[in-house]
Amino acid sequence: MRRILFLFIINQPLLFASSIQNDYLNIYIDQLIHQFDNPHNNSVPLFQNPIYKKIIAGRFLLEKRNSINNYTEKSLVMVTNPKIYEDVVNLVAREAEKIEWEINSNKSNSLYIYPSVGPDGNLTGNTFPSHTWSLTFDDGPRDERTKKIVDQLYQSGVRATFFMLTSQAKRYPESVQYVIDNKMEVALHSYTHANLSNADAAGLEYEISTALNDLKEETNKEIHFFRLPYGAGTRKQDVRSLIASKKLIHVFWNVDTLDWKDKNPDSIVKRALLQMSRTPNKSGIILFHDIHPQTVIASKKLLDLMLERQL
Repeated sequence: MRRILFLFIINQPLLFASSIQNDYLNIYIDQLIHQFDNPHNNSVPLFQNPIYKKIIAGRFLLEKRNSINNYTEKSLVMVTNPKIYEDVVNLVAREAEKIEWEINSNKSNSLYIYPSVGPDGNLTGNTFPSHTWSLTFDDGPRDERTKKIVDQLYQSGVRATFFMLTSQAKRYPESVQYVIDNKMEVALHSYTHANLSNADAAGLEYEISTALNDLKEETNKEIHFFRLPYGAGTRKQDVRSLIASKKLIHVFWNVDTLDWKDKNPDSIVKRALLQMSRTPNKSGIILFHDIHPQTVIASKKLLDLMLERQL
């Protein structure tokens, strides 16, 4: 039996010598995603996969340079200085080691979730009942793209959770209201998408407490869920304590579409289906980003397949 679960239960700067290095980094991450998509490299749980860890670290580096969507198409044969490429690879590997995820949260046997610094305050999706899925969308809202995704969900009779950046919510208030009016859930994803594993006390206060207050004011809604940018910082006591003190439950994911980097809706869907088939209970939390045009198409295709195949 198919069930789609609706989540409604209760910086450090990195400098490169030139923009060309960002092209090489983009190429490297594309290569990593290609490796990650190989079924032989996709057989371990998501957050224990070393390739996946490097991909997320690479995203962090690219966003520091605002270069995810601003690179020219190159191939490795165009790399004239192999040493630069090697340095970027090593930099990503070092940054990957700094990002810590709570990978043991699925060991909780509790029937309840509640704001907590322990496993009961950190949803991964690994303990959901069989064939129970949550669709989640990060980094928005983004004007018409968010609205199109909401329309698709509503027309399919499905509700999803939108983890919003407060900065984006203030920029696109009409999209926020559209999410609310169509009975979707609004959750918090920080103020600016900062890596909170590197944040000091003032930074945490701004990215969590101030972000929460401002999002509540913007939506006139209680917020129950929070997702750390990059999933980074769940093992830090000060981060988890502040999240719990704000009566928020942290929400991870166990299926990542990688739609922030992959512009091909078909390969996004294929990647999601492979990961879904390998979750512990054939259930969990699926991660999309509602700010990308490819996500509008891919999320609709995946949703149609889920309903058709009763996944």
